[in-house]
Amino acid sequence: MSNHLRNIRALIESAKEFEVSRKVDTYEYESLEKMILEDQIRYSEVIELFTDVVYREWFYNRNFADKEMVITKFSDI
Repeated sequence: MSNHLRNIRALIESAKEFEVSRKVDTYEYESLEKMILEDQIRYSEVIELFTDVVYREWFYNRNFADKEMVITKFSDI
């Protein structure tokens, strides 16, 4: 997994801590997804988008649900 995707995954997890600041309309889902994956949106805006629980879950299911996450701890190196 690329560094950019790891950053997005971290933003998804971090967004769970915030209250909803923006609801994403369903017609925006795919265009925003493309812009996020192509790194065309600042991370501060991405985290704002991910405060919308429905969009966050949709994005996660499309991009991370089937991927195996390999987590390496510093103590394992």
